[in-house]
Amino acid sequence: MQYKEFMEKIKKSVSDYLGKDVSVEMKEVRKNNGVILQGLVINGKEESLSPTIYLNGFYEDLRKGRPFGDIVCAIAAIYQDNRIAGKINLDFFADYNVVKRRIFIKVINYEKNKKILEELPHKRFLDLAVVCYYIYMNDFLGRGSIQIEIDHLDKWGISEETLFQDAERNTAINLGVEIKEMGEVIKEMLWESFGEEAEQLSEMAEQAKQEAPMHIMTLKGRYFGAACIYNRELLRDFALAHHTNFYILPSSIHELILLPDDGRQEVQALKSMVEEVNMSHVAPEEQLSDSVYYFDMFKNEVLLI
Repeated sequence: MQYKEFMEKIKKSVSDYLGKDVSVEMKEVRKNNGVILQGLVINGKEESLSPTIYLNGFYEDLRKGRPFGDIVCAIAAIYQDNRIAGKINLDFFADYNVVKRRIFIKVINYEKNKKILEELPHKRFLDLAVVCYYIYMNDFLGRGSIQIEIDHLDKWGISEETLFQDAERNTAINLGVEIKEMGEVIKEMLWESFGEEAEQLSEMAEQAKQEAPMHIMTLKGRYFGAACIYNRELLRDFALAHHTNFYILPSSIHELILLPDDGRQEVQALKSMVEEVNMSHVAPEEQLSDSVYYFDMFKNEVLLI
């Protein structure tokens, strides 16, 4: 079954399964880096909001042998478990004084997001773009984010300068930085996966730590933590604490890898490593860049190398 046929069939089947009291619509969602996902939006008559249920993963399951009927039941169950009964009042989002304390910055790839950046307030930073988002947390919607668009500024009656001043301050003060040695992060991952059997593997992690003392820098919560690359104060504090300049490897949009410059690193080898990790281990919509950056503590500046 081709993907287009799958989408048409799944829409009809889910609609038949849930009955006439719900509407089922197909929606195309543009994600980071130009990734486009298809999903279903299912709404009951008394519901104003419903989560988008993405179909790409279900299609892969079908190709691997999962029965079509099982997929229909799974999608219906996701809707039932996540449906928001009643009408949700979103008027609060019209008042900038209400939402401004929960607006933060994140960084994304400039070239891969050129089209969508036409609609977003943004700042160019090296080969990246700094944009803003709103975090919501409530009993009805759960936790998620809303991308801030130019239209929002018009409705709020504020300038881009005001938006970024508030977002950068909120990010620095409210989210907070988290820095861990790579060896410690690997140990945590091993213990989560292997428990007591991780002891020997932890020794390997300790050896790797001695050979290449990398650190992970992110924001607390590890959500859009690569925004740290835009905060020179954070980077300078790390450089001063370790008495050295350092390389910045973009692990994803959520975190950075910091590698102190001991004179042994080869830039091309670092770039190859970043490209390989992106290709093999990072989802396309979560990739930040294939580039390598360098923080010069004497210039107090991030350089693209």
